[in-house]
Amino acid sequence: MRIARLFVHPIKSCAGIEVGAARVTARGLERDRRWMIAEPDGALVSQRTRPELALVRVSIDGERLAVERQGQAPLMLPASHEDGARVEVEVWGDRVAAVRHQAGSDWFSRLLSAPVQLVYMPDEVRRPVEPEHARAGDVVSFADGFPLLVVNQASLDALAEGAGGPVDARRFRPNLVVDGAAAWAEDGWRALAVGVAGAAAAPSATPALTLRTPKPCARCTMPGIDPDTAAITKEPLRTLARLRTRGHHALFGVNAIPDGEGTLRVGDPVAPVDM
Repeated sequence: MRIARLFVHPIKSCAGIEVGAARVTARGLERDRRWMIAEPDGALVSQRTRPELALVRVSIDGERLAVERQGQAPLMLPASHEDGARVEVEVWGDRVAAVRHQAGSDWFSRLLSAPVQLVYMPDEVRRPVEPEHARAGDVVSFADGFPLLVVNQASLDALAEGAGGPVDARRFRPNLVVDGAAAWAEDGWRALAVGVAGAAAAPSATPALTLRTPKPCARCTMPGIDPDTAAITKEPLRTLARLRTRGHHALFGVNAIPDGEGTLRVGDPVAPVDM
C-alpha cells in the first residue's frame, strides 16, 4: 500500500489542490480548510446549497493563496489571517471564533450575489473532534468533523464499476488516496502507519506517522456534484446508496486523526496497524 494522491482544500467547499507532499498538523494537512465561507449569521455556506463553489479554483503562491473564478478578478489571500475582527461561525453545530477577511468577504459576496463572509480559523482556536470518536486534545479545522479523510483507490474503482463509468476521487474531497489495498479493506482498518521506515529504509525515508481511523465517512450530496462543471449528477451517489448504505447513511472513505506531526509524500508506504 502507498499514498497515490494528496489533496489540500484551503477554502472549505472550493476546489482542492493536488500536491506531491503536505505537512500534517494536529488539525490535518497544513492549510486544509482553514478558510470558510459563512452567512452573515455565521452559518456555513457549502456546495450543498451553492454547487458553483466547486468552480472556485485555489492555488498556493508562496505565502499567499490565489483564488480564481471565471468572470471575476482574482482574489489574493494570505496563507494565514490571524489578526482582524473576530466573528462567531457555526460548523455542524460547533460554534467557533474566526477572523473575518473583508476583501475576501466582498469577493465571495459578488460571486454568489448574496452577502456572505470569508473567515479564517486562527491558531488559538481549538475545535475538538467528536468526543465519542476521539482522544482528549484531538482538534480539527473547518472540516466537517475530522482532521483527515482517506479514500481507498480500489474501493473507488469498485464504485466506478458499479456505476458503469469512471468516478473522480475529487467528488469525495479526500486528503489521501491510498492504493494497493483490496476494495473495501478500509472497513477493517483501525489505524494506518504512513511512511513506514523499516530497517532497510533509506536514511531520508519518512518516519512512520500513525493515523487513527475511528469511523467511516457518511456521505452527503456533494459527491453528486461534478468538480469540473458543478453539474448535479445521479452517479456515483445512486450506486453508493445501493452498495454501501449502513442505517440511514451511504458510506465512503474513512475519517482519520493524526497522532503527531510530520510530512506525507506521494509514494510513501502505508500499512494497517492495530491500536
